[in-house]
Amino acid sequence: MSSRYFRVPLSEIAYVRMIVEAFDGLAVVRSLSSARGEIEWLIGEGMESEADAVAERLAQLTGMCPIERPADWQDL
Repeated sequence: MSSRYFRVPLSEIAYVRMIVEAFDGLAVVRSLSSARGEIEWLIGEGMESEADAVAERLAQLTGMCPIERPADWQDL
């Protein structure tokens, strides 16, 4: 399973999660804290190109931007 990391305005995290998880099998969204604007997408097998397309559109709508994995990010 691959991951992508994003910075999202705090007010948009719930919206992003709702949209991403509405696509069956696309990705699961998680964050370490509700106070951080950083999220991880755990992308479903074979769904990388679809996830990238959704991420591009959400970037336009919400200001979400891709980031490198945060140094303090904890694995599941």
